[in-house]
Amino acid sequence: MVARRRLWSALALMSIIAIAAALRFYRLDTLPPGFYHDEAYYGLDALSLVRGKTFPRFYEGWELYAADAHADRPARPTRFPVFFEGNYGREPLHVYLASLSIRLFGNTALAVRAVSALSGTVAVAAVWFAARSMFPATQDSVFHGELLPLLAAFSLAVLYPALHFSRFGIRAMTMLPVLTLSVAAFWRGWHARSEPWLIVAGSLTGLGLYTFAAARLFPLVYLVFGFYLVFLDRSGLRELWRGLLLAISAALLTAAPLLIYFARYPYFFYFLIAYVATNGEGIAAGSPGITLLRNAGRVVAGFFWRGETHLRHNLPGRPYLDPVQAILWGVGLVRSLRFVLRQEYAFLLIWFGVMLLPSMLSGDAPHFGRLIGAAPPAALLIAHGGAYLAVLIERAASRRLAILAVATIGLTSLVLTARDYFGRFATHPDLARDFYLADWQLGQYAAALPPDTVLYLTPSQEEMATIYYAIGDPEGLRSFNGGEGLIPAGISGRPVTYFVRPSEGVTLDNLMAYFPEGSLGASGDGFIPFHVPSDAERNRAEAVNAADFANVVELIGHEIMQSEDHVIVTLVWRAATVPALDYTAFVHLIDSDDRLVAQTDRPPAGYPTSDWGAGEVIVDHFRIDLEPDTGPGTYRLMTGFYDPATVERLGDAVPVGEITIQ
Repeated sequence: MVARRRLWSALALMSIIAIAAALRFYRLDTLPPGFYHDEAYYGLDALSLVRGKTFPRFYEGWELYAADAHADRPARPTRFPVFFEGNYGREPLHVYLASLSIRLFGNTALAVRAVSALSGTVAVAAVWFAARSMFPATQDSVFHGELLPLLAAFSLAVLYPALHFSRFGIRAMTMLPVLTLSVAAFWRGWHARSEPWLIVAGSLTGLGLYTFAAARLFPLVYLVFGFYLVFLDRSGLRELWRGLLLAISAALLTAAPLLIYFARYPYFFYFLIAYVATNGEGIAAGSPGITLLRNAGRVVAGFFWRGETHLRHNLPGRPYLDPVQAILWGVGLVRSLRFVLRQEYAFLLIWFGVMLLPSMLSGDAPHFGRLIGAAPPAALLIAHGGAYLAVLIERAASRRLAILAVATIGLTSLVLTARDYFGRFATHPDLARDFYLADWQLGQYAAALPPDTVLYLTPSQEEMATIYYAIGDPEGLRSFNGGEGLIPAGISGRPVTYFVRPSEGVTLDNLMAYFPEGSLGASGDGFIPFHVPSDAERNRAEAVNAADFANVVELIGHEIMQSEDHVIVTLVWRAATVPALDYTAFVHLIDSDDRLVAQTDRPPAGYPTSDWGAGEVIVDHFRIDLEPDTGPGTYRLMTGFYDPATVERLGDAVPVGEITIQ
């Protein structure tokens, strides 16, 4: 009889895990559509790991905060970082797992999202294990102790936020299985008085710090529970003091590399925390107490009434719990409060309460990503409510009716979650925009071009990670602001493709005029491709030059157009190497006495020199206005570069012809 019951329980658990996996992996590569910037950034770091790159690495120019982080202590180059500094800093476990996934699936959306989906699926099994470990006394219940852990697993499987973040390729979900298994191991060790299990719990707690910033608050669960035991179970503490000390030591030892890193670079410990705590609609300036109270109200309302409105984190406005789950959660909460003097129930309430803090301490509560740590204890509370209801029905009627009621409740939650995610969320009109579908398609288009193609995007944009990851190379595409007139003409002998946003009509006209042999490709969503063949001439200037500036930049051609009140000088440069600085270029008008008469000094228009690649040809136009009192005579034009910070020239200025003023 016992063996049969265990078989049915195992089959039920396997079915629940299969449901969880199906919900999380179905159409994972295309839903959400596109690939959001933060997901792509994890992918870029994972790609760099696969390719043996050195860290820290930054893929977007606006990450200037790194200079602040290393102002007092330079970064230590490493192949295997314990913390990834890009994109405001991220814990590493998700990136390392993504690097393994990329080896299997390549630089695809599936590769990065599969880590979250697998984490969400494993978390379902972990919460089942935690329920069995925490509440072994239910083994003598009318359902033989099998219902509570199965309900907990099913509740997490169909909990909307757990599903949502399991399909979003960011690090939040990696926290759930690690910390939930920590709870399971702790209670196995506590009930069995087993030091090895407690050591496992401590190790998993330390490992949790490598998952997500919200996990930094999780040790508070054990700390608060420890104070609880001081008053209610001192004998247990005395009996297991050595095991608990070993657990703490295991946690510290596991977390030591990350803790040492934070000690060396404290900026990365507090920067993101401070940012999320001080930015958002919930902030009451100068009143942290009022902010916390407001956020507490928003978090509570987020569970039952109005959830987060950010589309990337939730179906806008949907509560954390559906109506059925909310009722069962309430029943479970009341029962837990009723039995709060029992250690397991007290721990469950502490666990749930502590994991609300990451969202309560945020400026934009209720932030469901920072509430994801509350999902396992919420599932356990729901399971307690459901199990209690089932027991009441069995005692009042029959086991068959109780099973039918539980199945109906579970099916209702499953249908509601599936409808909300695969129906309402999937068809939301802003979904493609919020998940950067246009950039993802552009990157995939670029990736399909011949591998030697030089790629450009105009205008420049701050967030490029999605395109870089789709291409598979963060240096595979360069962006410039073509509206300012400059044309990066690529590298001689290699084909070029320009991706022009539809709003950049003038830029497209300029490109078509400069490359008459070019051709338009089929337009995508938000971009127009313009292809230039490999044999197209890059230097179309009338005069050919052979000058260089400190062997960094070469001047290979120029053209002069003179009118009554101004001169336009077209310069054609070629980067001999990658310039280390953003240099200012100049064109000076010099009279016969070597006096400066007029000048234009500015960086290359819309394309700073530090972005240039070796061998790249750049065409730019400089206008020099002539003052009305400029006397007649012959004037020389000189050009060059200098560092704007020090005004130190890059090599010597070189002549680019003369003009005559009558």
